Amino acid sequence: MMRIAKKTFLLSPSAKPISTHSKSAFLLLSRMLLSTMLLIGCSQANDAGSKTDKQVYYHSVVTTALIPLDGYKVNRRFSGTTQSMQVANLNLEVPGRVQSIYAFEGNQVQKGQLLATLDSELLHIELKQLSAQLQQIDAEMVLAKSSLNRVNTLIDDGYTSVQSFDEITAQLQVLEATRQQLQASINAKNYQIKHTKIIAPFDGVVNKRNINIGEVVNSSTIAFEVQQSAHNELKVGVPQNLIKQIAQQQRFSLVIEGKHIEVAELAINTQINRLSRTIQLRFELPKDLKVFNNQIGYFEFEQFYPQPGYWVPVTAITDGIRGTWNIYTLQAQEESPLFKLIPHSVDVIHVEQDRAFIRANLDEQQPLLAGGLHKVVPNQLVKINTLGK
Repeated sequence: MMRIAKKTFLLSPSAKPISTHSKSAFLLLSRMLLSTMLLIGCSQANDAGSKTDKQVYYHSVVTTALIPLDGYKVNRRFSGTTQSMQVANLNLEVPGRVQSIYAFEGNQVQKGQLLATLDSELLHIELKQLSAQLQQIDAEMVLAKSSLNRVNTLIDDGYTSVQSFDEITAQLQVLEATRQQLQASINAKNYQIKHTKIIAPFDGVVNKRNINIGEVVNSSTIAFEVQQSAHNELKVGVPQNLIKQIAQQQRFSLVIEGKHIEVAELAINTQINRLSRTIQLRFELPKDLKVFNNQIGYFEFEQFYPQPGYWVPVTAITDGIRGTWNIYTLQAQEESPLFKLIPHSVDVIHVEQDRAFIRANLDEQQPLLAGGLHKVVPNQLVKINTLGK
């Protein structure tokens, strides 16, 4: 075109000579037209190459297996309190004045250790009085036996009657009865003197002390509360319907102060609590475990629910229409490495932190889409990410 234009100007007899400014504009226009033609040619070449090399994209997904189960287990935790197996309220069996106290609240005591005593002076005086009466009866019985022997001799010689023998015999029987009564009173007094002392019935800790030196107390006054050490148990209330499953276990899992403890001993109460409507379980704790009375503890139990279904990740569930829940399985395509996403409506039975138990009519041979449901749609063709990414 440039050349034709030049020829036209040259052949025209009436054309005027071209100025320097016109020549510059003409050269600039020619360069612009040449650049435009080159860009159009390159663009057409690139479009032809891209159409030839373009490939179809298929989303890569992660799958998991469907494992059918006859039911599912739920971890249950029941709270309770630790209790000593023996807590004794000790009192003085006889009234009197407190003379000495040898144990105070918080003290560790040993079995047989003396805890407190009463003033027993009056009891000892009464004991001496009864002992003197007993000695008197013994003397009277000696005299009566001697008289009986003499009467027997006189009866044989014919100097006395049988009535005298009967009278002395009856007197001896009365003295013997009186002697037994006095002996019983002496034994009772010795018992009272012995129980003017409070003795620790077992190794333990003094929780309470309710008496002071100089106080006059009676037999109904509770002097000490002693808790047995090294023999503790955890008491837990559970629903009645779980008793059968719990009783079938051989080992039981407890949690106290964050420590997991396994025990084998279980005692089941036969009475339902009127307030909580639960059955009390008692677990004997190890002797070397140090706990406080009324400390919180837990009993962990796996409750089984007989419900056929599948455990699936929570990320594999998405919401469907009209409040339903959906999952996607992957259906293999013939002679192709691709899979088709098939939606299924499911019933969510139980949900935990990262998984859910569902009920659905599924083919266990099909893989399940494990996550990324917001990136796919039903019936979409995808490929499986074998690297699990």
